[in-house]
Amino acid sequence: VSHWGNFLHSSKPLLEEKTIFPREILTPFPSLCRAELRRCCNASSSLVLTKENAPLGSSIIFDGNKNRKLSVDAVLFDLLPKRLPFSDTHYGHCAVVGNGGILRNSHCGHEIDQADLVVRFNMAPMNFSEDVGTKTSLITINPSILQFKNLQARRKPFADALRPYRDALFLIPAFSFVGHSTLSYRALYTMEDFGWPQQMFFLNPHYLATLSNHWKEKGFHPQRLSSGFMFVNVALEFCERITLYGFWPFAHDLDDQPIPHHYYDNMLPKAGIHAMPSEFSHYLSIRTFCPAPQT
Repeated sequence: VSHWGNFLHSSKPLLEEKTIFPREILTPFPSLCRAELRRCCNASSSLVLTKENAPLGSSIIFDGNKNRKLSVDAVLFDLLPKRLPFSDTHYGHCAVVGNGGILRNSHCGHEIDQADLVVRFNMAPMNFSEDVGTKTSLITINPSILQFKNLQARRKPFADALRPYRDALFLIPAFSFVGHSTLSYRALYTMEDFGWPQQMFFLNPHYLATLSNHWKEKGFHPQRLSSGFMFVNVALEFCERITLYGFWPFAHDLDDQPIPHHYYDNMLPKAGIHAMPSEFSHYLSIRTFCPAPQT
Protein backbone atom coordinates (compact mmCIF):
# COMPACT_ATOMS: atom_id res chain seq x y z
CA VAL A 1 0.00 0.00 0.00
CA SER A 2 2.74 2.45 0.96
CA HIS A 3 4.56 1.70 -2.30
CA TRP A 4 1.52 2.70 -4.37
CA GLY A 5 0.81 5.62 -2.08
CA ASN A 6 4.28 6.92 -2.84
CA PHE A 7 3.70 6.29 -6.53
CA LEU A 8 0.44 8.22 -6.39
CA HIS A 9 2.00 11.30 -4.82
CA SER A 10 5.27 11.24 -6.75
CA SER A 11 3.43 10.78 -10.06
CA LYS A 12 0.83 13.48 -9.44
CA PRO A 13 2.12 15.86 -12.15
CA LEU A 14 2.11 13.03 -14.71
CA LEU A 15 -1.34 11.87 -13.62
CA GLU A 16 -2.76 15.38 -13.85
CA GLU A 17 -1.32 15.68 -17.35
CA LYS A 18 -2.60 12.34 -18.63
CA THR A 19 -5.83 11.98 -16.65
CA ILE A 20 -8.95 14.12 -16.64
CA PHE A 21 -10.84 12.64 -13.74
CA PRO A 22 -12.48 10.20 -13.78
CA ARG A 23 -11.43 9.41 -17.34
CA GLU A 24 -8.10 8.48 -18.81
CA ILE A 25 -7.48 9.06 -22.49
CA LEU A 26 -5.14 6.60 -24.20
CA THR A 27 -5.27 8.30 -27.55
CA PRO A 28 -3.93 9.09 -29.98
CA PHE A 29 -1.73 6.04 -29.92
CA PRO A 30 0.57 4.90 -32.74
CA SER A 31 -0.56 2.36 -35.33
CA LEU A 32 2.47 0.25 -34.40
CA CYS A 33 0.73 -0.64 -31.14
CA ARG A 34 -2.31 -1.98 -33.00
CA ALA A 35 -0.11 -3.89 -35.44
CA GLU A 36 1.89 -5.47 -32.60
CA LEU A 37 -1.24 -6.70 -30.84
CA ARG A 38 -2.68 -8.07 -34.05
CA ARG A 39 0.52 -9.99 -34.75
CA CYS A 40 0.71 -11.53 -31.29
CA CYS A 41 -2.94 -12.00 -30.36
CA ASN A 42 -5.33 -11.00 -33.19
CA ALA A 43 -8.59 -10.34 -31.37
CA SER A 44 -10.48 -10.00 -34.66
CA SER A 45 -10.13 -13.71 -35.35
CA SER A 46 -9.29 -15.16 -31.93
CA LEU A 47 -11.15 -13.22 -29.22
CA VAL A 48 -14.05 -15.67 -29.00
CA LEU A 49 -14.45 -19.32 -29.88
CA THR A 50 -15.92 -19.76 -33.35
CA LYS A 51 -16.52 -22.61 -35.75
CA GLU A 52 -13.48 -21.36 -37.66
CA ASN A 53 -10.94 -21.35 -34.81
CA ALA A 54 -12.42 -24.26 -32.82
CA PRO A 55 -13.45 -26.90 -35.38
CA LEU A 56 -15.25 -30.07 -34.39
CA GLY A 57 -12.85 -32.52 -32.75
CA SER A 58 -10.17 -29.93 -31.93
CA SER A 59 -8.89 -29.40 -28.38
CA ILE A 60 -9.33 -26.38 -26.12
CA ILE A 61 -6.71 -25.79 -23.44
CA PHE A 62 -7.96 -23.95 -20.34
CA ASP A 63 -5.87 -20.80 -19.90
CA GLY A 64 -6.29 -20.87 -16.12
CA ASN A 65 -5.72 -24.65 -15.81
CA LYS A 66 -3.14 -25.23 -18.52
CA ASN A 67 -2.84 -28.94 -17.77
CA ARG A 68 -6.50 -29.48 -18.66
CA LYS A 69 -8.08 -29.55 -22.08
CA LEU A 70 -11.48 -30.20 -23.60
CA SER A 71 -12.42 -31.68 -26.94
CA VAL A 72 -14.86 -29.65 -29.05
CA ASP A 73 -17.83 -32.01 -29.29
CA ALA A 74 -21.02 -31.59 -31.31
CA VAL A 75 -22.85 -29.88 -28.43
CA LEU A 76 -20.21 -27.15 -28.04
CA PHE A 77 -19.64 -26.79 -31.77
CA ASP A 78 -23.35 -26.15 -32.31
CA LEU A 79 -23.21 -23.26 -29.80
CA LEU A 80 -20.35 -21.46 -31.56
CA PRO A 81 -20.86 -18.69 -34.13
CA LYS A 82 -19.23 -18.99 -37.51
CA ARG A 83 -17.11 -15.93 -36.74
CA LEU A 84 -16.90 -12.91 -34.41
CA PRO A 85 -19.82 -10.59 -35.32
CA PHE A 86 -17.75 -7.39 -35.29
CA SER A 87 -14.44 -8.82 -36.53
CA ASP A 88 -14.31 -6.53 -39.57
CA THR A 89 -15.55 -3.41 -37.78
CA HIS A 90 -13.33 -0.43 -36.98
CA TYR A 91 -14.59 2.04 -34.37
CA GLY A 92 -13.79 5.74 -34.18
CA HIS A 93 -14.21 6.23 -30.44
CA CYS A 94 -14.52 3.55 -27.77
CA ALA A 95 -15.38 3.93 -24.09
CA VAL A 96 -14.07 1.19 -21.79
CA VAL A 97 -16.00 1.60 -18.55
CA GLY A 98 -14.52 0.11 -15.39
CA ASN A 99 -16.39 -0.14 -12.11
CA GLY A 100 -14.16 2.11 -10.01
CA GLY A 101 -15.58 4.38 -7.32
CA ILE A 102 -14.01 7.38 -9.03
CA LEU A 103 -17.08 7.34 -11.32
CA ARG A 104 -19.48 8.17 -8.49
CA ASN A 105 -20.84 11.71 -8.94
CA SER A 106 -18.72 12.09 -12.08
CA HIS A 107 -21.60 13.03 -14.42
CA CYS A 108 -19.84 11.13 -17.21
CA GLY A 109 -22.92 9.22 -18.35
CA HIS A 110 -23.83 11.36 -21.36
CA GLU A 111 -20.23 11.45 -22.54
CA ILE A 112 -19.92 7.65 -22.29
CA ASP A 113 -23.11 7.12 -24.28
CA GLN A 114 -21.70 9.16 -27.19
CA ALA A 115 -18.97 6.58 -27.89
CA ASP A 116 -19.29 4.26 -30.89
CA LEU A 117 -18.48 1.21 -28.76
CA VAL A 118 -19.04 0.94 -24.99
CA VAL A 119 -17.44 -1.94 -23.06
CA ARG A 120 -18.52 -2.83 -19.50
CA PHE A 121 -17.67 -5.54 -17.00
CA ASN A 122 -19.34 -8.13 -14.81
CA MET A 123 -22.93 -6.92 -14.89
CA ALA A 124 -22.24 -3.81 -12.83
CA PRO A 125 -25.43 -2.00 -11.73
CA MET A 126 -26.78 0.50 -14.24
CA ASN A 127 -28.92 2.56 -11.87
CA PHE A 128 -26.26 5.32 -11.84
CA SER A 129 -26.97 6.44 -15.39
CA GLU A 130 -25.93 10.06 -14.79
CA ASP A 131 -22.45 8.83 -13.89
CA VAL A 132 -22.00 5.70 -16.04
CA GLY A 133 -24.49 6.08 -18.90
CA THR A 134 -26.92 3.52 -20.30
CA LYS A 135 -25.31 2.30 -23.53
CA THR A 136 -23.54 -1.07 -23.62
CA SER A 137 -22.06 -2.72 -26.69
CA LEU A 138 -19.98 -5.47 -25.06
CA ILE A 139 -20.10 -6.76 -21.51
CA THR A 140 -18.12 -9.49 -19.81
CA ILE A 141 -19.59 -11.94 -17.31
CA ASN A 142 -17.23 -13.74 -14.98
CA PRO A 143 -18.80 -17.12 -14.07
CA SER A 144 -17.74 -16.57 -10.45
CA ILE A 145 -20.24 -13.71 -10.11
CA LEU A 146 -23.26 -15.73 -11.25
CA GLN A 147 -24.90 -15.91 -7.83
CA PHE A 148 -28.10 -17.53 -9.07
CA LYS A 149 -27.84 -21.01 -7.49
CA ASN A 150 -25.77 -22.09 -10.51
CA LEU A 151 -28.87 -21.49 -12.65
CA GLN A 152 -30.25 -24.86 -11.58
CA ALA A 153 -33.30 -23.41 -9.85
CA ARG A 154 -35.26 -20.36 -11.03
CA ARG A 155 -33.53 -18.66 -13.94
CA LYS A 156 -35.72 -15.58 -14.23
CA PRO A 157 -33.66 -13.53 -11.70
CA PHE A 158 -30.64 -13.98 -13.98
CA ALA A 159 -32.66 -13.01 -17.04
CA ASP A 160 -33.98 -9.93 -15.21
CA ALA A 161 -30.43 -8.93 -14.25
CA LEU A 162 -29.49 -8.91 -17.95
CA ARG A 163 -32.26 -6.53 -19.04
CA PRO A 164 -30.23 -3.30 -18.69
CA TYR A 165 -27.84 -4.74 -21.31
CA ARG A 166 -30.43 -6.11 -23.71
CA ASP A 167 -28.75 -4.73 -26.85
CA ALA A 168 -25.23 -5.85 -25.87
CA LEU A 169 -23.10 -8.83 -26.78
CA PHE A 170 -22.13 -10.89 -23.73
CA LEU A 171 -18.65 -12.40 -23.39
CA ILE A 172 -17.93 -15.11 -20.83
CA PRO A 173 -14.64 -16.96 -20.08
CA ALA A 174 -16.24 -20.39 -20.11
CA PHE A 175 -12.97 -22.26 -20.57
CA SER A 176 -10.51 -20.47 -18.32
CA PHE A 177 -11.04 -22.75 -15.32
CA VAL A 178 -12.44 -26.24 -15.00
CA GLY A 179 -16.02 -26.08 -13.76
CA HIS A 180 -16.92 -22.80 -15.44
CA SER A 181 -18.04 -24.35 -18.73
CA THR A 182 -21.17 -26.05 -17.37
CA LEU A 183 -22.35 -22.83 -15.69
CA SER A 184 -21.58 -20.87 -18.85
CA TYR A 185 -23.69 -23.27 -20.92
CA ARG A 186 -26.59 -22.75 -18.51
CA ALA A 187 -26.21 -18.98 -18.81
CA LEU A 188 -26.30 -19.20 -22.61
CA TYR A 189 -29.33 -21.51 -22.58
CA THR A 190 -31.11 -19.15 -20.17
CA MET A 191 -30.51 -16.23 -22.48
CA GLU A 192 -31.88 -18.16 -25.45
CA ASP A 193 -34.93 -19.33 -23.48
CA PHE A 194 -35.74 -15.77 -22.39
CA GLY A 195 -35.44 -14.23 -25.85
CA TRP A 196 -31.77 -13.32 -26.31
CA PRO A 197 -30.50 -15.76 -28.94
CA GLN A 198 -27.00 -15.41 -30.38
CA GLN A 199 -25.90 -12.74 -27.92
CA MET A 200 -23.51 -14.70 -25.68
CA PHE A 201 -20.04 -15.75 -26.81
CA PHE A 202 -17.31 -17.77 -25.14
CA LEU A 203 -13.95 -16.05 -24.79
CA ASN A 204 -11.20 -18.02 -26.46
CA PRO A 205 -8.74 -19.31 -23.83
CA HIS A 206 -5.99 -19.39 -26.48
CA TYR A 207 -6.41 -15.63 -27.02
CA LEU A 208 -6.33 -14.97 -23.26
CA ALA A 209 -3.20 -17.11 -22.80
CA THR A 210 -1.46 -15.46 -25.75
CA LEU A 211 -2.26 -11.99 -24.45
CA SER A 212 -0.95 -12.90 -21.00
CA ASN A 213 2.29 -14.23 -22.52
CA HIS A 214 2.63 -11.06 -24.59
CA TRP A 215 2.67 -8.93 -21.45
CA LYS A 216 4.92 -11.34 -19.56
CA GLU A 217 7.49 -10.82 -22.31
CA LYS A 218 7.26 -7.11 -21.50
CA GLY A 219 7.98 -7.78 -17.83
CA PHE A 220 4.42 -7.70 -16.47
CA HIS A 221 3.68 -10.81 -14.36
CA PRO A 222 0.36 -10.61 -12.45
CA GLN A 223 -1.26 -13.85 -11.32
CA ARG A 224 -3.98 -13.10 -13.87
CA LEU A 225 -4.77 -10.12 -16.09
CA SER A 226 -7.99 -8.36 -15.12
CA SER A 227 -10.94 -8.29 -17.51
CA GLY A 228 -10.42 -4.53 -17.78
CA PHE A 229 -6.80 -4.91 -18.87
CA MET A 230 -7.72 -7.62 -21.36
CA PHE A 231 -10.36 -5.47 -23.02
CA VAL A 232 -8.23 -2.36 -23.13
CA ASN A 233 -5.97 -4.51 -25.32
CA VAL A 234 -8.96 -5.61 -27.39
CA ALA A 235 -9.96 -1.97 -27.83
CA LEU A 236 -6.44 -1.08 -28.95
CA GLU A 237 -6.98 -3.40 -31.92
CA PHE A 238 -10.45 -2.18 -32.89
CA CYS A 239 -10.60 1.50 -31.92
CA GLU A 240 -9.00 4.67 -33.22
CA ARG A 241 -9.56 6.60 -29.98
CA ILE A 242 -10.10 5.12 -26.52
CA THR A 243 -11.25 6.67 -23.26
CA LEU A 244 -11.09 4.70 -20.03
CA TYR A 245 -13.58 5.47 -17.27
CA GLY A 246 -13.52 4.17 -13.71
CA PHE A 247 -10.08 2.53 -13.88
CA TRP A 248 -8.62 4.50 -10.96
CA PRO A 249 -7.30 1.73 -8.63
CA PHE A 250 -6.54 3.76 -5.49
CA ALA A 251 -8.58 4.41 -2.35
CA HIS A 252 -8.04 8.20 -2.60
CA ASP A 253 -8.14 10.68 -5.45
CA LEU A 254 -5.40 13.18 -6.29
CA ASP A 255 -6.78 15.55 -3.65
CA ASP A 256 -6.45 12.75 -1.08
CA GLN A 257 -10.23 12.40 -0.75
CA PRO A 258 -11.47 8.84 -0.03
CA ILE A 259 -13.42 7.07 -2.75
CA PRO A 260 -15.23 3.70 -2.66
CA HIS A 261 -13.75 0.70 -4.43
CA HIS A 262 -16.70 0.50 -6.84
CA TYR A 263 -19.10 3.23 -7.89
CA TYR A 264 -21.93 1.08 -6.48
CA ASP A 265 -20.32 -0.36 -3.31
CA ASN A 266 -17.08 -0.57 -1.34
CA MET A 267 -16.58 -4.34 -1.47
CA LEU A 268 -12.87 -5.09 -1.86
CA PRO A 269 -11.63 -7.82 -4.24
CA LYS A 270 -9.88 -10.99 -3.21
CA ALA A 271 -6.24 -10.11 -2.58
CA GLY A 272 -3.47 -11.30 -4.85
CA ILE A 273 -5.42 -12.18 -8.00
CA HIS A 274 -5.03 -8.99 -10.03
CA ALA A 275 -2.45 -6.21 -9.95
CA MET A 276 -4.66 -3.18 -10.55
CA PRO A 277 -2.16 -0.42 -9.65
CA SER A 278 0.47 -2.06 -11.86
CA GLU A 279 -2.03 -2.30 -14.69
CA PHE A 280 -2.84 1.38 -14.21
CA SER A 281 0.82 2.31 -14.51
CA HIS A 282 0.93 0.40 -17.81
CA TYR A 283 -2.04 2.40 -19.11
CA LEU A 284 -0.11 5.57 -18.34
CA SER A 285 2.98 4.32 -20.15
CA ILE A 286 1.23 2.85 -23.19
CA ARG A 287 3.60 4.69 -25.51
CA THR A 288 6.55 3.00 -23.83
CA PHE A 289 5.18 -0.40 -24.79
CA CYS A 290 3.91 0.70 -28.20
CA PRO A 291 6.51 3.23 -29.39
CA ALA A 292 5.80 5.41 -32.36
CA PRO A 293 7.67 4.52 -35.55
CA GLN A 294 10.94 6.38 -35.96
CA THR A 295 11.08 8.92 -38.79
